[in-house]
Amino acid sequence: MKLLERVLGKRKSLQRSLVKDLLISLLVVSIIAVIGFYFLVNNSINLKLDTININKKEDALEILNIIRRSLAITAITVILISGIFMKLVAAKILKPINQLKDATKKVAAGDFSVELETERKDEIGDLTHDFNKMVKGLSSIECLQKDFINNVSHEIKTPITSVQGFAKLLDDDSLNEEERKEYISIIIEESDRLLNISTNILKLSKLQNQERLVNKEEIEVSEQIRKVISILEPKWKERNLKFNVNLQDVIYYGDADLTFQVWMNLIDNAIKFSEENSHIDIKVKKEKDAVLIVIKDYGIGMDEKEKEKIFDRFYQIDKSHSEKGSGLGLAIVKRIIELSSGNINIESQKGKGTSITVKLPIETENNKIVIK
Repeated sequence: MKLLERVLGKRKSLQRSLVKDLLISLLVVSIIAVIGFYFLVNNSINLKLDTININKKEDALEILNIIRRSLAITAITVILISGIFMKLVAAKILKPINQLKDATKKVAAGDFSVELETERKDEIGDLTHDFNKMVKGLSSIECLQKDFINNVSHEIKTPITSVQGFAKLLDDDSLNEEERKEYISIIIEESDRLLNISTNILKLSKLQNQERLVNKEEIEVSEQIRKVISILEPKWKERNLKFNVNLQDVIYYGDADLTFQVWMNLIDNAIKFSEENSHIDIKVKKEKDAVLIVIKDYGIGMDEKEKEKIFDRFYQIDKSHSEKGSGLGLAIVKRIIELSSGNINIESQKGKGTSITVKLPIETENNKIVIK
């Protein structure tokens, strides 16, 4: 059975269809050749044998001429019929390909409403289904890009409008010193927010266009997390939070700056969304060929709809908890983890907190090349 599939191709495949058409063509051509030979050669020779004397040289040459003419006619007939069959087979193959080509041109022109239908079960059928999936994916990306542009416009417009408004108020000579300081403070705050949004947009754009990590080095994951907790101390002390840490010393090979940013974003979010006087659990451990990092808070949590959107750009769970946020932090985190060939998983319940698990493959630098 496997040998048959190798020769003829799988059932309902394009190869099987082509082999089938070729065999039919050969059969038809063979039948035509046999019939042609019978009528053109056999009958002519029999008729001639009835009237000739084989001992005569002219009679023998005439028989040879009959055979030559018959073979020439048969060959021409076979070539013509083969050409017709090949044209029909080529048309059968090229028709769906040309349809796919026309559909591709429409998609290239920006029309993502194109949808192909087929009942074929061969490679052309598979290609058609894959084409439809691709168009849906491109359509989804276009919607994301439009949403991204709209969100960028909205997020940037808000602080710019605020800065412009308070700058105009500062031009009022009747303002007292306290009001002037308040307006200046708001302008500085909004400027910082605008700078933060712009920086994160550029960073995310760079990461989205990046295919792999370049600046790899050995990283002590637990040491990075300790450093992040130390940097964020003013924030968690203000909310009277405590950290329960279980940090196993694990060496991870990756981009130190980007990895540090992952922990900074995740722990900062854990602090931001934790209830006051609660605690945050952080665990780092080695698991086979990976390092597992779990960050769990006991804060506001998320429902299923919020979990689905948590990695979307500009999405913020609770504006009241993140007035200075841009909604880009977790999108950046996810992209960094993707570039690191890792994965991130979120478990959360509304009002009970959130647990984020990051799994990164442990790789070691190896520049040895073994030639055998």
